[in-house]
Amino acid sequence: MKQKVTRIKTGILALALVGCVAITRGQAVLYEEDFGTPTANTLVQNYTGWQNTSVVYVGNGTCDIRTSSASAGYGGASGGGNVMINDTVKWFQISGLNTSAAQTTVKLYCGLRKTSAENGTNFVVEFSTDSIVWVRLPMADTMASGTGTGGWHRVCFPNLPAHPHLHVRFSNLANVDYRLDDIRITDGDEVVLETVETPTCTPSGGTYYEPQQVTLECATTGATIHYTLDGSTPNTQSPVCAGILDISSNCTLKAFAVKESFYNSEVMTAQFTVIDTNAVVALPFDISQNSDSAKVEVKTMPGFRANKLGSSYADGSVKFESKNAGQATLTAHLDSSPEEISFDLKGVKGGSPSAYSGITFLISESANGQQWTTVATLNESDISTSGYSHHGPYALAQETRYVRWMLATSTQGNTQLNNLVITKRQGTGGGDSTGIVTPVTPDPNPYPNPTQTSFRWNLCEDALTIQLFSLAGVLVRQWANVPDGETLDISGLPAGIYMLRATTPNGNITKKLIIK
Repeated sequence: MKQKVTRIKTGILALALVGCVAITRGQAVLYEEDFGTPTANTLVQNYTGWQNTSVVYVGNGTCDIRTSSASAGYGGASGGGNVMINDTVKWFQISGLNTSAAQTTVKLYCGLRKTSAENGTNFVVEFSTDSIVWVRLPMADTMASGTGTGGWHRVCFPNLPAHPHLHVRFSNLANVDYRLDDIRITDGDEVVLETVETPTCTPSGGTYYEPQQVTLECATTGATIHYTLDGSTPNTQSPVCAGILDISSNCTLKAFAVKESFYNSEVMTAQFTVIDTNAVVALPFDISQNSDSAKVEVKTMPGFRANKLGSSYADGSVKFESKNAGQATLTAHLDSSPEEISFDLKGVKGGSPSAYSGITFLISESANGQQWTTVATLNESDISTSGYSHHGPYALAQETRYVRWMLATSTQGNTQLNNLVITKRQGTGGGDSTGIVTPVTPDPNPYPNPTQTSFRWNLCEDALTIQLFSLAGVLVRQWANVPDGETLDISGLPAGIYMLRATTPNGNITKKLIIK
């Protein structure tokens, strides 16, 4: 159980208490449970994870520390291990409590998990000063019973005595399931604290094709972020993020934030997959944001752009749908001279054994993203509907910087594309000669340039606005919400040199345009 310290009644009790008493800057927290973090359900008498060695914990029967059903649903819930008491012969006892420094009413708070039919009356909390005579404490809260009232609740048992040798016992009057968690004894009322905001990471988890510099941030000013990279749950002994984390291999990043006088944040989890683009022999697609009903852009590695593609298949392949023939494309932007390309295709039939026909699949290359040369043309007879068929390698020109896959025509049926491999030309790029060419977003430019009546801008992303200025700074044309590659009309403008300014979600881009 991860410990959470509550600050109560600032300014009182500057005493140094002994035994189990916890004093932090004068805050009257007399005891706070810290069960540690159990790795498995463990009998209380066998459990060694207690963090407070000045307190004695005892369990009767099969009363045990549970790893499941951690407290949640009320302010300050810490989660972690909890005690299960589910019949009348079990009880859980804490001894060695020192509440003698209390100056007001001593109160016990705890998280209580009950079944829907229970209202808490069968849950018993007792105290003793000699372990012989026990006095039951009334619950100060009213708990509803019935459907929908189960789960965790924060409850209070007031009127504990101020005593140097106190025992507290928890038991059950019925054979029902109670869970006990987040026990705290305070001098006066418990104060509910703010909780530190859950950390965020930039970039978020996902599949990347180069090492990532990940920034962990917390919206709570002054919070300290602890993290792990091996998937384990972080704690206050875990490394502190002092800046940027270098993620160069597959890992599961987990992080949480702490701050004095705040409850700890929730744990953030981000899964990073980092693929060496010079060593990979297959490129599956990220299908995490796709569905069978929604037409969304297929998320691939940076430098790929999808258009009119359907949701991907379970194996990570991308779907070229029959109804989007002539529009469904996937374009890769390459960063160096390529040599060959290969890939796998599979035909997917519709409602009958013959429902795959009229397919023409084109693979093209381009040096500028505008003028395309066909690399390969595949028809229905070239694409298997019983499994993937491998195609290539096809030679690519050294000056090629764009490769495009297109479903040109179709009558019925869909086509799956998967396992792309592009090899680098020997002696170029300064890296290995095999593997996926590391894709990058090219420098956007108007095309053609010079031009007379229209132009297209290879922006590689949609623009929020594109503005055209004269050299004198006069705005002469403006376009809003411009899809990437759309043709823009400039007819009627006099010849001369103009400046184009595009605003995108990633910033502003300015380029020169010559009208002749």
